[in-house]
Amino acid sequence: MNQEQTLPISDQLPLVTSPAILKKAILYKLDSYISGRGELVLPCLPGLLDYYINVVEKLFYDLGRPMSTERQQQLRQIIERKLAEGYNISATAMLVIQYELVKPPQKGMACQVTIRTSTLGEQYKFWVENRKPPLFGSYPDAKVLAIAAEFVENSTKILDIGGGTGRNALPLARKGYYVDVLELTPAFVEQLQKAIATENLSMNVIEGDILDPLTRLRPAFYQLAIATEVVSHFRDIDDLRLFLAKMSDVICSGGLLLFNIFLTVNEYVPDELVRDMAQLCWSSLFTSEELATAMEGLPLVSVSNELVIEYERQHLPETAWPPTSWFESWVTGRDVFPLANGKPPLELRWILCRRV
Repeated sequence: MNQEQTLPISDQLPLVTSPAILKKAILYKLDSYISGRGELVLPCLPGLLDYYINVVEKLFYDLGRPMSTERQQQLRQIIERKLAEGYNISATAMLVIQYELVKPPQKGMACQVTIRTSTLGEQYKFWVENRKPPLFGSYPDAKVLAIAAEFVENSTKILDIGGGTGRNALPLARKGYYVDVLELTPAFVEQLQKAIATENLSMNVIEGDILDPLTRLRPAFYQLAIATEVVSHFRDIDDLRLFLAKMSDVICSGGLLLFNIFLTVNEYVPDELVRDMAQLCWSSLFTSEELATAMEGLPLVSVSNELVIEYERQHLPETAWPPTSWFESWVTGRDVFPLANGKPPLELRWILCRRV
């Protein structure tokens, strides 16, 4: 009996010899051997959403995994939400996009979007562990020493807000002043306490943040309060107002407050993106009008307003200039605007106030 034989399906298919079709098949197979993953880290600046989306789209396209329109919209919504979330947590929060090529028969790119944050104390801890000291220079601020010299009595009580490694506080204590240091970075607090114990200095360290409502200092106790490289970490005028109000409480009548602050030049008014970028660069900036508003109604009277870079260059010893490798770029606003042939519209200034 004759039986009809059925050929296997593969034998029923047409023979393919087209180089173009065969190459396409090879490339499809090749995808199963190709692997790739990576991490894209972006500052949480909501104003740069469109720019970031373009960066991600180009990355995926260059990796041979262009996104569909639907996928673009989904990813945009996720990134927009995460940017806002990170920005609300910290000025230095980072958006992290982890991506990985998927294997055939799936297509495209798998990705996960998260937020990475760290406290200011943790960031400075990284400095301690990875940067060569002295972190902020080996010599105290000339302006700080000049103002402290106006108080000739050894009983003068000085408060150093954000004293760091003690660049100002230790020389003042060695001169015989009583110094309280408020510092939020545990690694710096430890360094200061070791120096105090070693040298038997009339100095005390308080671990805390001046903007923390729970941070309490002795009222009307200090003849001088200093805050160098502190206001540059503030986020807005409310932080500045809170700082000035607390200083008004702890300085005695007739006492002085010295701090430095980035102020805009002339009539320049920064937009939100510039303000956000300045915060990211530890260069938070304010207009002169905003500073006046923050001081309004407080028992503080402005005594002087001087350009930091000019004063320090003129009064520091030649061997102490510049204080650090990054100092000149930072105080002139070039950390925010890296202009090679122009002057940025912000500058760090010394502000001296008297408590009335």
